[in-house]
Amino acid sequence: MNINATLLGQMIAFGLFVWFCWKFVWPPLLAAMEERAAKIEQGLKDSEDSAKKIVEAEAESKKMISKAKSEAKKVLDNAKSQSEKIIEDAKNKALEEKERIVGSAQSEIEKEVVNAKKSLEKDFASNVMSAAKKIISKEISSANHEDTINQSLEDFRK
Repeated sequence: MNINATLLGQMIAFGLFVWFCWKFVWPPLLAAMEERAAKIEQGLKDSEDSAKKIVEAEAESKKMISKAKSEAKKVLDNAKSQSEKIIEDAKNKALEEKERIVGSAQSEIEKEVVNAKKSLEKDFASNVMSAAKKIISKEISSANHEDTINQSLEDFRK
């Protein structure tokens, strides 16, 4: 094996090239690759966290929507029951008012009927008395008697 100076020079030059690359070229490349790998890993981790947060947010929003629907249903049911109660109370008050008004009107009608009867009795009694006086004051004849009764009836009708 014959090692000559050219081969030895090439070996030394190659060794210097490897050392130079190992010392000055490889570390920045390795740092850039590690930094890029770290960014990719962080991006994957962030995307997984975001996916988890999205799932959690969707679950939370579904819970909130369900809770809001439940509360809205309770409010509507409460409002419906209150409106039914108010309507029922108004009906009861209207019935009571109707009964009071009808009772008052019946009482008033009864008073008016009694007053009308009394008035008719007075008028009838005075007309009868007037007719009797006229009959007694005149001489009694059938024609005279009939005229007096007819006149008294006409007075009574007025």
